[in-house]
Amino acid sequence: MMGINIRFIREKRYLLFMPEYIYGGAETQFRYLIDYAEKKQWALDVIIEHRIKEKKEALPKSLKEFKNVKIYEYDWQKADNTKILYDVTVFILKKIPHVQYRACLIYYMNDLVLAPMLRILNVPVIYSERIAAVGISQNISLLKYLWYCDRILANSVYAQKKLMEMTGRTVGLIRNGKPVAKQLPLKEKREIDRILIPANIIPRKNQMLLLHYIKSYADFKGKLIFAGSAIDMSYYKELVQYAKRYNLQDRIEFLGFVENMEEEYRKADLVILPSLNEGTPNVVLEAYSYGRPVIVSDIEVERDVIRNPCLRFGVRNVAELDACIKYVQGLSDEAYRQLLENNRRFVLRNYNIDRMAESFYKEFSKGKKYSMWHLAIMRFSHFYKKI
Repeated sequence: MMGINIRFIREKRYLLFMPEYIYGGAETQFRYLIDYAEKKQWALDVIIEHRIKEKKEALPKSLKEFKNVKIYEYDWQKADNTKILYDVTVFILKKIPHVQYRACLIYYMNDLVLAPMLRILNVPVIYSERIAAVGISQNISLLKYLWYCDRILANSVYAQKKLMEMTGRTVGLIRNGKPVAKQLPLKEKREIDRILIPANIIPRKNQMLLLHYIKSYADFKGKLIFAGSAIDMSYYKELVQYAKRYNLQDRIEFLGFVENMEEEYRKADLVILPSLNEGTPNVVLEAYSYGRPVIVSDIEVERDVIRNPCLRFGVRNVAELDACIKYVQGLSDEAYRQLLENNRRFVLRNYNIDRMAESFYKEFSKGKKYSMWHLAIMRFSHFYKKI
């Protein structure tokens, strides 16, 4: 009896790596994509590596009811980097005889080391940059692995330009998606008494700048509300100790992780994102959608979303932060209303969640773009031009 060629009976699926299921803005975007994949009946395997958090959180029960999306988790207690890479490699090798992965999507830059193995197994690799363009540019090893990817995507114009400079290759742009939220009523009083800072507590989110601000500017009598998980406990303790040292405890509140942020946006007079680096920030999109004013640190990626320089401040500059707050406070009622309406229209026009998901699916469906030899020639040509 003639042998059966397994290539013609393997199930066709797609593959997505996630370092955590719930962590930051990138995970939020890919949770949207997972939900959309289930709704559209895309055959998707999701590997959740549990690389980052100190404890494992239970996944939503609804995931167990999915029929098209399959979730695979690793034990967070054994989640050192080498062990994760080994386990993921074994998982894929066991799956390959039965599943034809039509494409694999990677967004956590440390997972790029899997790209050569995936290409050897004939799995096209798509890298979707979130906040790591600068990090990759400073890491020669990761830049080398990036060259094994069939396609490279960015989620901001800044990152797109940066990655094109680094690689000399075409880099696609897929903007974040945001579910449409109802616009909250305008605040009856225009005084800025409650400032919301929605972000995980980690150094790159730069929450300390806000504490320096309320210490230095006694004329601000309001309260700072930090909504986000204390991911970096040493940094969280540093913030708490600073507040105690300068008697700021009554002026700040740490909410931890907030599952439903609508009420916090409702109560907020102003939203601030003081980050040192970002991808396209979900916080800004959320605030725009709900109808709350936002000011941000003046980093390049933010300029794609907040174009008015009066709403941006230097990442270490409390004087500029104060000027931004006073600018929003000083807007006329009509200018304030117009700002919020323009912001909401901007999100609805440019950050549609269905468009984001469909764009990823198009990238999934393109399959393999380059042979290994083609990639090697492009890489050589790019570095030859730099000499």
